[in-house]
Amino acid sequence: MKELTFIHCGDIHLDARFTATGLSDIKAKERRQEIRDTFSRIIDEVIKHKVHVLFISGDLFEHEYISRNTAEFIINQFKRIPGVKIFISPGNHDPYVANSYYVTLDWPSNVHIFTNMMKSIELPEYNAAIYGIGFTGKYQYQSMLTGLRNMDYSKINILVTHGTLDNISSECPYHPVKSTDIKRWGFDYVALGHIHKMGQGKDYPDVKAVYCGSPEPLGFDEPGDHGIILGRITKQGIATQFIKMNKRQYITKEMDISNMATIDELESNMKEQLYSLTDDFVKIVLTGRKNREMDLDIQLITSRLVHHCFYLKIVDDTCPDYQLEELCKQYNLKGIFTRKMLEEIDKTQDEQMKKKLYKALYLGLDALN
Repeated sequence: MKELTFIHCGDIHLDARFTATGLSDIKAKERRQEIRDTFSRIIDEVIKHKVHVLFISGDLFEHEYISRNTAEFIINQFKRIPGVKIFISPGNHDPYVANSYYVTLDWPSNVHIFTNMMKSIELPEYNAAIYGIGFTGKYQYQSMLTGLRNMDYSKINILVTHGTLDNISSECPYHPVKSTDIKRWGFDYVALGHIHKMGQGKDYPDVKAVYCGSPEPLGFDEPGDHGIILGRITKQGIATQFIKMNKRQYITKEMDISNMATIDELESNMKEQLYSLTDDFVKIVLTGRKNREMDLDIQLITSRLVHHCFYLKIVDDTCPDYQLEELCKQYNLKGIFTRKMLEEIDKTQDEQMKKKLYKALYLGLDALN
């Protein structure tokens, strides 16, 4: 029984700028180096597990920002594994375009980079066929999984692509892929990229379409451990395992400050929240009713606590300590305003809009005071 072993990774985003994250220039540079180090460790895992194939499912680098030095770094890493077949499906951040390093540099002979024409590469020594297709622009509104003909089902058939699995929106700009199509074509494994969280389609658990996730998280919407997938596959089945790769995590904590009277008390509680999170990105969301005498200077508090972790963001989601029930009973301008706003809030189903209306209510009461 012939067995193919592989590592599946993607969404590495080498040379990401982190311009919208609030990172200082020094920490952004440090983070870019950490992502390079993580990519080197992925190659270490390829060597350690002696896999036959490496799949990279798009967004290996940031096309708009990647330096030639980083492109050559990638090539040198690939040269460490000359006996491993490497398959790359360019994504929306690293599309296969005329000025891409995918086109302008010489890549090792063991590297195959897919374009927007569906193609299969035969691996007869493993009784396998690797199919792939990639982005040739920033957006791809339609499925590119067309043109499949005469698939040999006696072989291990694997698809490598970057896209959005089972997105019901007709306006999805990032290669919408349907589980039903994958199931109909009968792939034994689909190495997906684009979503930075590991997983597969929940509605079709029998479809082996799997996101490997990003090896390093890139924002607070990417909590938890991140890594790569190690797999072993035959025509009889597949076994996979997750290998953790991330150096840091993005962690969000909520803190109710309703019973806190002073900034000193608040800072003391925050230090407890930050304990043991020295290496991480931390966001603390302040909630509850804020003592109106407390001067909540977020910028100052952040500057005093930022050294307790790699990066700190504090969000003020508190509301003033108004007794709304008592205000509703008053027959003055504040009472009328409060009743009218609460009526609007009660009629609103959208939770985000409710938050905005509550904020408007408290800002209005502050103004009236």
